[in-house]
Amino acid sequence: MSGNKEAPRILLCGDVNGHLHALYKRVLAVNKSNGPFDALLCVGQFFPRTPDGIGEMETYFTLAKPIPLPTYFIGDYGEGAAALLAPAKAKAAETGIPMDGVRICDNLLWLKGSGILNLKGLRVAYLSGKHSAELYQNAKAAAAAGAHHEDDQQGFQSLTVISTNEWPQGILAEADLSVVPEGIDRMTTGSTISAELAKELKPRYHFAGSEGVFYAREPYLNTGVTHTTRFIGLAAVGNDKKQKFLHALSPTPASAMLSSELAVRPPNTTISPYKMGTHKSSNNTTPSRPGLKRDLVHSTSITTTTESPANEGQYWRYDVNQGKRQRSDDGGNRVCFEFVKQGSCSRGETCKFKHDLGNGTPIPKGACFDFISKGRYNARPIRTPRPPPEACWFCLSSPSIDTHLVVSVGDHCYCAIAKGPLVDSHILILPIEHHPSTISLPADAESELQRYKDALQKCFKTQGKATVFFERYLQLRAGTHAHLQAVPVPLQKASSVRSAFVSAAKEVGFEFDIICPSDTDPQAGQALKEVVGGGANFFFVELPEGTILAHRLAPGEKLPMQFGREVMASVLGTPERGDWKACKLDIEEETSMADRFKEQFQSFDLMQSLV
Repeated sequence: MSGNKEAPRILLCGDVNGHLHALYKRVLAVNKSNGPFDALLCVGQFFPRTPDGIGEMETYFTLAKPIPLPTYFIGDYGEGAAALLAPAKAKAAETGIPMDGVRICDNLLWLKGSGILNLKGLRVAYLSGKHSAELYQNAKAAAAAGAHHEDDQQGFQSLTVISTNEWPQGILAEADLSVVPEGIDRMTTGSTISAELAKELKPRYHFAGSEGVFYAREPYLNTGVTHTTRFIGLAAVGNDKKQKFLHALSPTPASAMLSSELAVRPPNTTISPYKMGTHKSSNNTTPSRPGLKRDLVHSTSITTTTESPANEGQYWRYDVNQGKRQRSDDGGNRVCFEFVKQGSCSRGETCKFKHDLGNGTPIPKGACFDFISKGRYNARPIRTPRPPPEACWFCLSSPSIDTHLVVSVGDHCYCAIAKGPLVDSHILILPIEHHPSTISLPADAESELQRYKDALQKCFKTQGKATVFFERYLQLRAGTHAHLQAVPVPLQKASSVRSAFVSAAKEVGFEFDIICPSDTDPQAGQALKEVVGGGANFFFVELPEGTILAHRLAPGEKLPMQFGREVMASVLGTPERGDWKACKLDIEEETSMADRFKEQFQSFDLMQSLV
């Protein structure tokens, strides 16, 4: 371990099948001899296989018996599951589904759907339920049957651990079959959905249950990253063959490791069992960071090597010569992308690609192509921005602005009631100066916009509401003025916003790039610029939990002008309010609405806090 972070200590177990007495007896013994552990994560079926096991579950759900360690489960199916989970499900419908688990009782949390659990800095992706081909595209029926829906597998990024109830199909490919437990079929065992997640997320560890046996696969390589993945299938609790059902893990978070430590490969490492094209993904582009795949596809200065035992994975490299793509045994004048991205290279001195600028000076971490190829940044001429049109509705200095809608004015941004609002507190956050989009704002305006976002979220939270932000940018010959829309949503509807936008995007004919919130990387704004920047038309929505769904429109691609509003109108149960022109109010009504909001917002207003 190269950082000072203390590695979290967690226990993982296979199918509980309602045998909580046996589970916690073993957990207490292990915690006493090898603990303390921070949490217990259960994969596979959590609830009983037969009705006679429901009583044992109830003793813990009602706290007649204490739960000794924070316990998280994803196998929300089995006998009695619907009845035992009903109170928690009803509460979640009112308050929303937290990503860190729906509380059942003290020390027992249900990881519902899909999400990212943060355990002392360790980010664990989870997918609850089981795969059913018949229910995969039916969200309501899937929820009732404890199965997962197609939207559950979206929105992840590369993480340390993923946990699924079912084994990934194909995991035995390239493995040593002599140690595979009996009854496990190489071709058919497992779920294709779990396989897709493992292939795309490239975790360091993958745990699953459901097969009733313990199996630890040899580590395998991943395409495009340097670390290996270890898959571990856990047996059922209290199984009669005495197979291992409890596994201890204390992985160092990647943020506290050197790249050379992450790249260590044990002697028995195999190539990936998930060969290109083996599993059909719901999204053919799986970037390792937002926007990277798009950059690679459209760049003429990047080459790639294909996966093979010889090169042990795929690496992207800048070609400084910008000439024809070449394939040769030496790196020539090409630059090692791993070194540029991470500041180090796992291959060290054996790497055939450039780590310096040609004069012994190491290439700076994250350097752009112009700096690498020319030793300097490309100084493009600064264009004088086109003066704003006099008739701009949103320029604060314009005679056309409806000043009675303005509810707060800062140094660089201001807030106003939306014209033809979706709901009473539908707010626009706008720059005072004329800028085309929020991603083009100067730093001081961008900072104040974020402060206004935070203030609105706090204000709406006191009203029992979550906040959804969205922006639609369209290049117009006459120019456009940036405006970020903020719509309060009742908490019971907040969890449906994401699926509504994902479904609407599919109907239009595109899929979102997904930027997940991160405790270790707060620069979501920069990631958004990488996805939608460059002057193209775009749309993005920031969900209540902080996840951003973004889409950069290709040249000639069309997107309904009221796309974001129409989706939100549907979420709110008022589809007839999808067009703002159908919701216009007279000046007296608008003024009254603005006055009401000013009163609600007074204690949160940035400017009031300075008085």
